[in-house]
Amino acid sequence: MVDASRLGVHQGQLGPICDFCGARLTFGQALPIDEKWACYECYRELTGAESSVDGKQVEGLPID
Repeated sequence: MVDASRLGVHQGQLGPICDFCGARLTFGQALPIDEKWACYECYRELTGAESSVDGKQVEGLPID
């Protein structure tokens, strides 16, 4: 059963509350860490994860 004290409303949607900073999130924004929910900033701080969207040039691929 879901613990209702760990849920809130954000942007008109029901979702979890970050267990680390208390920010209200939608389920699409929430990132699970074990049995807790984290916002993106807390997730990066706790895991040390970095964005992988930095592009790089790859020769030989006709993407243009």
